[in-house]
Amino acid sequence: MTDDWRVDDLALCVSRHDCYPSQVRPGAIFTVRAVLANMPDLAGGNAGTALNFRDVAELGPRAAYCASRFRKIAPHAPDAFDSEVIEMLCGLRRASR
Repeated sequence: MTDDWRVDDLALCVSRHDCYPSQVRPGAIFTVRAVLANMPDLAGGNAGTALNFRDVAELGPRAAYCASRFRKIAPHAPDAFDSEVIEMLCGLRRASR
């Protein structure tokens, strides 16, 4: 099970392990590059979902970032205002050609 994580999801760091690089800290947001199921917990806990991120150092060939230390940021669905702005921008682009 991968807890519904997918490649290209945005992940908000909510807690940091000591072995993580300094850029992986609470409040930082990353883009998921790979989702790994049933990764063993090196601290002796249960196996679980792990993540690798774009533009972030990998932890090694047999390690990844524990998904439980991140929260998925749900994509924002366009509302009426967003749709109006998109239509206006598209109209401006057509008019400027």
